[in-house]
Amino acid sequence: MTSKLLRVLKTDVRFGLLIPAVALSVLLLAGFAYLRWRPISAPHLNRVSFRLLVHAMIANVIVGIIALIPMTDHSPGCSFYAFLGMTAPMFSACIFCCMALNLQLVLVYGVNGNKMEKYYIIGSLLLCGVCNGTPWAAGQLGWYARTGVCWLKEPIPSVRLQWLVATQSIWMLLMSAVEVFSFMTILIFMVRHQMKIRRLRADSMCRSRDTSEPSIPLPEAPIVRYRGMIIRIGLYPLLSCFLSITECYLDVHSVVDTNTVLTHFELNLRIFDFIVYSSRPLLYTLLAATDPSFLRALRALRPSAHSPECAISWKQTATTGSGLTTQSQATLKLDENFTTTGGSAEVILTTEGVRNRRLSGEEEAEEIRAVSIGRQI
Repeated sequence: MTSKLLRVLKTDVRFGLLIPAVALSVLLLAGFAYLRWRPISAPHLNRVSFRLLVHAMIANVIVGIIALIPMTDHSPGCSFYAFLGMTAPMFSACIFCCMALNLQLVLVYGVNGNKMEKYYIIGSLLLCGVCNGTPWAAGQLGWYARTGVCWLKEPIPSVRLQWLVATQSIWMLLMSAVEVFSFMTILIFMVRHQMKIRRLRADSMCRSRDTSEPSIPLPEAPIVRYRGMIIRIGLYPLLSCFLSITECYLDVHSVVDTNTVLTHFELNLRIFDFIVYSSRPLLYTLLAATDPSFLRALRALRPSAHSPECAISWKQTATTGSGLTTQSQATLKLDENFTTTGGSAEVILTTEGVRNRRLSGEEEAEEIRAVSIGRQI
């Protein structure tokens, strides 16, 4: 009776949760592709965290599609089904861990996030391939009769637990620890930076009173300027951390508990496990639909003449290989990418309170650095 009830509830979850989640995920990915294709909105999606998000969403779509396919002990390809069912969530967790790690490396240690992006993806693929390809090659993946899923099929609980911990649990918990540590490090660093900026502004106001000159606003540090976006991006790894820890506990419990009778508590745990696994695509789709980069790209399709964003007017003088001197002028928003690869640059900050104020050398370098870092997080 309980087994039949479990199958009925799984069917309800598939039709009530998975199908809408997969459909919304595919529609959102199509929207990302359209905005990336449009020249006016493409620059707003040119961020490392957003590109990593797209990879993770594709993995979660695979999770949803796999969960929609009902499997039995006589189904062909059960081992490959188990391989994909274990690899896709792990790859998603790896990507979100890299997202949290990238924020810390870029903002705290000054590492170039654009250069690190390929290492994040390659490292995630290698880790998932080794961790899940090893039990597949060893013949450990197949039909797990106790829970009625394609998973680790080793009949001896102690051996199955060793495979689970070595290939899944230890890595998922390690990534969760990295996500929490990175997020806390960024928060502490952000608070310290905010306190430092307040002290500098207070000193500037004191000097302006002594010299009877108006105080000049200091350029905001990148971690202060993008604090809203940083906290918002941090929600992805925090959600991944919660899901990973929950699934690790439920997987280990299903292996350790050798009770052959399916109690009411065990039934609830299995239903909860299936719901947690199946809710991944929907939860990440809802978060991605409110991503700051995505919302700015949508607003860019209908530009407003009264946008409150600041702008940078810059003039760059560069020397070509033949010795000729070229000049270029443009107006960039603060969140646009700005890099200099030679020559000199003059940066003039235009805000509501200060018009066409020429920045000092130190302020100019900080402004250019802040704009460039906006693309690396």
